[in-house]
Amino acid sequence: MDDASSPAGAPLQGSLALTGAAQVLTLVGDPDSSPALAAAPRGGPAMGALDILESATVVLDAESGTIVWVGSDLDYRAALASGALRVEVERDCAGKVLMPALVDPHTHLVWAGDRLDELELRLGGADYEAIFAAGGGILSSVRQTRAITEDALFEQSLIRIRRMRACGATTFEIKSGYGLELESELRQLRVARRLGAAGFRVKTTCLAAHAIPEEARGSEQARAAFIDRVCDQILPRVVDEGLADYADVFCDRGAFTKAEGAKVLERAAALGLALRVHANEFGHTGGAELAAELGAASADHLLYLSDDERAQLRASGVVATLLPGTSMVLGKPFADGRALVAAGVPVAVATDCNPGSCAFENLAMVLALACYGCKLSPAEAVVAVTHNAAASLGLGESLGRLAVGMDGDVLILDTDDYRNLVYHAGSPLICAVYSRGQEVA
Repeated sequence: MDDASSPAGAPLQGSLALTGAAQVLTLVGDPDSSPALAAAPRGGPAMGALDILESATVVLDAESGTIVWVGSDLDYRAALASGALRVEVERDCAGKVLMPALVDPHTHLVWAGDRLDELELRLGGADYEAIFAAGGGILSSVRQTRAITEDALFEQSLIRIRRMRACGATTFEIKSGYGLELESELRQLRVARRLGAAGFRVKTTCLAAHAIPEEARGSEQARAAFIDRVCDQILPRVVDEGLADYADVFCDRGAFTKAEGAKVLERAAALGLALRVHANEFGHTGGAELAAELGAASADHLLYLSDDERAQLRASGVVATLLPGTSMVLGKPFADGRALVAAGVPVAVATDCNPGSCAFENLAMVLALACYGCKLSPAEAVVAVTHNAAASLGLGESLGRLAVGMDGDVLILDTDDYRNLVYHAGSPLICAVYSRGQEVA
């Protein structure tokens, strides 16, 4: 585990040692695995393996932004004494837990305004689909987001993402989808890229096929014309301007059919974008099958899944991203995480932070919801918000594990047992957040 010598034989240099932690959740997996296999998403029993070290130390280097040493505190002290390791500053982590920083692989955090009125409607018994059909829901956020300037949208989103990082997440997937027309979609994605440039690790997703806009709801012809605009105008511009890493489509009842989703995603893939899919939130509507058929990086929501659909996801290597906060807010069933783990499907968990169906910003709390609602074990939920979430974003080689050479994204928990993230769900247990070797929250 530890590595106390540099390639040239000179002492290893670290800027900060997090010393003597009660538990270090390394998630290293099989040390003999190839880098590609180690970075791959984990399913089945491997989801419960945290590879915990006790009374251990992690050394970070702010200059390289990486982890330079991991091992027992006894070995750390010996490396210092021998001169094989040099450290500028120590932070005593006795009685605390060190773990990989969280990765949020499904957010819509770039939006304008709010939908507080809908909150009260839902609490009064109104159904989300009925609100959406009446012009609320996504379409309400579309109207507010279209009306705001890029700078104002950035400032609102910056406040939001800072709060999310303070809750333990250092890496975010951010979707568009509150524009539903060219300029507004580009504006959202530019803001997401600006957040990345402001010090947050960001992957962006074009979700222009989030809903049929109001102006395209008059006829089947208008609907088809909108889908054509997504394929022929929006996606090519997004790619030309380098604004997205992924494309997504909301393939479900009240949104896009499987055939419509396939048209959008096949066009996106032809343009070089990787794929993600909103799938099976409201029923067996073809989204999970579409994700499997196209080899998407993830299929998200998945409240309704058959054994055959789970088998398809596993065979295609699709990560199942669960969003238990949305189930809680909307009063919907929770996705069956136990069945997915039993079927060998890699599971990730995300906030789905958005202005309507789930404005939750605390991924550590959503981790607990994945246990209570989706029936993941605490260890499986940790893997779901770290390694598997990173792997679903193509970041498994640099994030989601505490190992030498990985990015220095680490959390210090104010507890001696990681399971308290679930046992004391929502309590302020995160006392420090490090990203690229530097404390950021």
